[in-house]
Order: sequence, then structure tokens, then C-alpha cells
Amino acid sequence: ENKYQTGGLQHLLAWQVRDEVGHDVFGAYYKFAFVRNPWDRIVSQFAYMQQRPDLMDYLGMTSETEFKSYLELIRLKEHVQWTPQVRFLLDLDGSVLVDRIGRLETFKEDCMQIFASLGLRSGQLPGHAKRSKRQSLRHYYADRESIDMVADIFAEDIDLLGYKFDNLSS
Repeated sequence: ENKYQTGGLQHLLAWQVRDEVGHDVFGAYYKFAFVRNPWDRIVSQFAYMQQRPDLMDYLGMTSETEFKSYLELIRLKEHVQWTPQVRFLLDLDGSVLVDRIGRLETFKEDCMQIFASLGLRSGQLPGHAKRSKRQSLRHYYADRESIDMVADIFAEDIDLLGYKFDNLSS
């Protein structure tokens, strides 16, 4: 049971983990997290929703719900699945609680740096096992409105992590 939020324990925020294990234990570990461009992340989440009827019911969406409508719906109800990523990384005072923030866009390079920091040999990294079935990003962002909606919803991620819509590759 997760006393902090809906979703499993794998979705705890860093400060929640610290509070559960204690400051000393938390401080003794090397902590890292990976983030993803918010515009790419939310498209992936939208595609994933088709596999989660429980989340669709929670939001009040159907398999016919369009992307912009989905964006409007996630503004109305909080859930760990569409929580801004920086909330997982920061303490309540806004300080960063992880030692390293990697990016999905540079996953292999960031993993190598994390392995080196931990004194681990860098081995073969697994491929992307749970790739969602979705159309190209251009399909979801055919106009400026959806781009701006994501920028508004995930302004915290964009501000702290420095993401921009124009550095998406697909």
C-alpha cells in the first residue's frame, strides 16, 4: 500500500523515500533518476492509457478520446502517472535530492557516467522493452495549442530541466 499517492511504491517521490528509510540511509546511497522530454513523455502516457482501463475510468476518458481532450482531463485530476517529473527529484523546499539526473534522450551516455560513478563496469544495456504503439509526434502536435498545453501542464519540468519542444527528434 502506498500511503502517499495513488500508484505503486515504485512511484514514490524522493522525499517520500527518504522519509520512509530515514535520512541516514537515504544519504548513504547514490541516487539517480531519468527524466524525459515532457512532450514525448505525455504522448507515450496517452498511448499507454489504452492499456489501462482503470486510469481511463479515473479520468473519464474512452478509447476515442483525442489527445487535446486527454490533456484537459489530466489537468482536472492528480495522479502519479502525469505528475511533473521534477516533483520526484526535489525536496519540499525545492532542493534536488538525487545525485544524478539522466535523460532518456541520452540514456546510454548517462548510464555509462552513472556506472563510472558507482565503480561498475559498463555492460550491454537492454533495449526498450515496453515501447508504446503510437503515431509520430507530429500527429499529436499538429498545431501550437497542444504544444502550449503541454508547456503549461509541465512548466515545472521545462523550467528546471531545460526542455524545449523543438529538441524532439520524431
